[in-house]
Formats: sequence, structure tokens, C-alpha cells
Amino acid sequence: MSQPKPSTHHYHEINVGMKASRGYVITPEVYEHFLAAFHDYSPVHVDEPFAKSRGFAGKVMHGSILNGFISHFVGMEFPGRFSLLLSVDLRFSNPSYLDDAIQIEAVVSQKMDARSIVILDLTLTNTTRSQLAGRARAQVLVQEPT
Repeated sequence: MSQPKPSTHHYHEINVGMKASRGYVITPEVYEHFLAAFHDYSPVHVDEPFAKSRGFAGKVMHGSILNGFISHFVGMEFPGRFSLLLSVDLRFSNPSYLDDAIQIEAVVSQKMDARSIVILDLTLTNTTRSQLAGRARAQVLVQEPT
């Protein structure tokens, strides 16, 4: 099985204010794989009647699924090939549900030339529900091989 090729953005080509975006969907496969990998069967995540009894529209998707989308975005989209995610501060705004579409928009807010680090401010918008899913700040090392 061939693996997809990550995009390549070199550190010296990245500028403060640069933007990138990509869409994701919380598919049944994403949800099932998350459950299989991490075994988080908290009722709010797996029991529809329980979640609704707590005021939610349905089973609330795990916030770490959004974190996984951020990891994919950084490693495969922007900056891509030479990046390593060092930290993510993710703040959730509204719950997401199965089959919701999530749009990630990133803006480079800072560069630290001494260590080849970029700071990305990320907005995660639930386009299915027309609401903010969360905001994040990510610290990313962009180090090309020597």
C-alpha cells in the first residue's frame, strides 16, 4: 500500500501571516478507529440516549479526534514533510458529532529562527453546524535534513 506524500514547505519560505486550510470529516470510520485505538467508551461518547439526556444533540465526538486532525494537518499539509509538532494548546468551543465537517484554518503568527520553529494559530470550524469547534495554538519545528 502506497502512502500519501506530504506537502513540503521549507522554513525559509514560511512567513508570518501565511495561511493554509483543509477540511476533515468525522466519519464513522474515524470514530470507530478512535474507539478501537484508545478504548474511551465514556457514555457521553458512545451512548446516544445518555448524551441526549445531558443536553447534547447526540453522541459527542472525542476532542482528541480534532487533535488528530491537527496532527495530520501539520504533518501532511502545512508545514508538511519537515515538520514535527512540538505542542498543541487546543480549546474546545462547541461539541462535534458524527459526520460533522471540520475546517482547519491556520495562520503563521510567529517564527523563531534560532530553532526553526513556527507558531500556528488554528481555527477549527464545524461547517456542518456553522459554529466554532475550537481554537488552537501549535508550536511546530520545521527542520530540514542536513
